[in-house]
Amino acid sequence: MRRGFFLTSLAVMLLTLFCGTALAAVTAGRVDVYPGEAVVRISLAAEPAMSLELPSAFDPSSVTVSGEGDVKVAGLDVREVPRTGWVPPSLAPLAEEVEKAHAQVEVLSSRAASIAQGVKHLEAAVPEGLKEVELAAYVDAALKKREALELKASETKGLLEKAQKEYEALKAEYEGRFPGRPDRVVLVTFSTEGKGEVLLTARTDSARWRPLYRLELNSSTGEIRGVYGVEVNQKSGIDWDGEVVFHTVRPRGGVRIPDMPPLIADIHDPDKNKKAFELAMRAAAPALDGAAGEYLEEGLTDVAIRTSAAVNGSGEDVTIDAGTFTEESEVSLVCIPEYSPEAWTVATVKSLGRALLPGEARLSVDGKDTGRTRLEALSMGQEAVLPFGTTPLVTAEREEMIPTTGTSWIVKGKHQRGYIITVSNGLDKAVKVRVKDRVPVPANEAIKIQDVTLSPAPAERDEKGFLTWEIALDKGKSSQVSVKYTVTYPSDKELIFR
Repeated sequence: MRRGFFLTSLAVMLLTLFCGTALAAVTAGRVDVYPGEAVVRISLAAEPAMSLELPSAFDPSSVTVSGEGDVKVAGLDVREVPRTGWVPPSLAPLAEEVEKAHAQVEVLSSRAASIAQGVKHLEAAVPEGLKEVELAAYVDAALKKREALELKASETKGLLEKAQKEYEALKAEYEGRFPGRPDRVVLVTFSTEGKGEVLLTARTDSARWRPLYRLELNSSTGEIRGVYGVEVNQKSGIDWDGEVVFHTVRPRGGVRIPDMPPLIADIHDPDKNKKAFELAMRAAAPALDGAAGEYLEEGLTDVAIRTSAAVNGSGEDVTIDAGTFTEESEVSLVCIPEYSPEAWTVATVKSLGRALLPGEARLSVDGKDTGRTRLEALSMGQEAVLPFGTTPLVTAEREEMIPTTGTSWIVKGKHQRGYIITVSNGLDKAVKVRVKDRVPVPANEAIKIQDVTLSPAPAERDEKGFLTWEIALDKGKSSQVSVKYTVTYPSDKELIFR
């Protein structure tokens, strides 16, 4: 029953499609994509009386129609109505594939039924009155026909099973990509006066996007060549083909500057003040939410990526290269032996020439892919520290000098630590390595850090205990750094590091 209903609906869809639906060839020529939604603009030639059907993925309350030039629009009516069997423009090609697959199933099913009927005829009683010679000839011919029919039946069965699977897969894909509710459309009717075009604007929440980057580092010059782009997916049922602008901030409703109340000095009353504080926070919350928002100050309240692209409205991921850029950086090899013996290739851009949106970046060094990373949001002029993967031939390994096991090491109230960091260069060229390490800092006055010995002295040391050595190594050479320190604390307490 359900299958029969789907086939009937599909037939109505295709009848509507091939009889010339008004939206069959319509695409959105300008789209603004926000986090989780999109606003599409469709230009149409003005006619005295116009009626359009949009997929139910569009919000009826967001639909507006305006005349361009001398065109005036009147009597705009927008409502969601039932429309069983309607095919959205973006799914018309897939609907045609579904119908072809269904037609193939029907042909093979008819063939299988015809063959089965032929087999039944052969199984009927043998004609009477045949002589022995005639009977033998009849049986021989019947057997040959039976074998031929059985062979055709087997072949047809295999073809039918394959066609049925293809049809079911296409039907499932069609149903999965259908925008909004399949039995509803947004009906837009209006009238116009004058010659020219009308602009229809509508919003859908069936769209999403995210920034993507490709960054290639030239390790000799420090130049970073970047490609910034987006991955977009929209399932509105209307294809986009034209200017697409990707925004980082969606338009907000109820935006207003928060009111600042008087600052009152009062005697503390726990119950009274708690209640007043809760009431004040509730009153301020809507105003703060309406005015707040995370954004990069590239356009004061928004960063936008503007490009031209074609995006299908059936829910497929589309990657768009929106532009290229270059940045100059200082390349360094950074070792953090506490976490990994391998050095990191790091490019430091002192002042970015553009804002970077948070997003995934594919990395390569000198034409070789090195991995992926996630970029954080950065504004123009900020410093950017970009890791481009590890360099396995440059290493920094730690070896303990003071045993950390046994009864001689465990002394209540005193913790001693000492180790050697061996830095090695396995490359065929000289390099400069930045080795990063740390010594503990006390959380309170009862803890003392004493007898700190660092050899050689680090190039940098700050109040948080972070240490940095700058070590130049010729090819195939090694160098060592030693670190020793003692931590004293009350013997009746337990020492932890965090």
